[in-house]
Amino acid sequence: MKKLLLSLTLVPAVLFASTAWADATDDLLDRLQALKSMKGEFEQVVLDQGGTHMQEATGRFQVARGNQFYWLTESPFEQMAASDGKTVWVYDKDLEQVVVRPLSQDLGQTPALLFGGKPADVAKAFSISERDNQGGEVTYRLTPKGQDPLFDQLDVTFKGGEPASMRLQDALGQQTVIDFKSLTVNGGIDSNLFHFEPPEGTDVIQQQQ
Repeated sequence: MKKLLLSLTLVPAVLFASTAWADATDDLLDRLQALKSMKGEFEQVVLDQGGTHMQEATGRFQVARGNQFYWLTESPFEQMAASDGKTVWVYDKDLEQVVVRPLSQDLGQTPALLFGGKPADVAKAFSISERDNQGGEVTYRLTPKGQDPLFDQLDVTFKGGEPASMRLQDALGQQTVIDFKSLTVNGGIDSNLFHFEPPEGTDVIQQQQ
């Protein structure tokens, strides 16, 4: 009888958790559905397991529906990643080298697709929960469902209806924190940036998926 009573007391908790998960998923997908494109600047910090700063970077970016993105790191050194929805180019200016490969549709491997991909694919790729909601900010925790993801969990925070930051944590506890600045949402996008033509003399490395 005790086991039966214990099982019955767990039922409401399970139902509540399922409802909360569904609400968080629907809420995040609604936010992503309204996001057709965005561009701005970013500040990125990599922290070790103990919270010590390992690396800092700044730059600018733009993303648009159709799995298109442009990510330019300007400091401490220049490096660019771009995709037209089918192909990815990763260009290192100092090395005069560009790596060209097909775009992976796995959001666990390409977190930039969170904002540039199909919102419905986000629900397929991640378990979603609401981690925090206060002071006009709401944070969602995304846990990859797929095999061998680049990160164990991803927290994305919205403020005033716009993406404010992302925090990715890997299996070793290392975290990458990206803050978005000077955002323009659903405004003008330079679509030419989603395709890259290597400068003359650049070493082109072709990779297969």
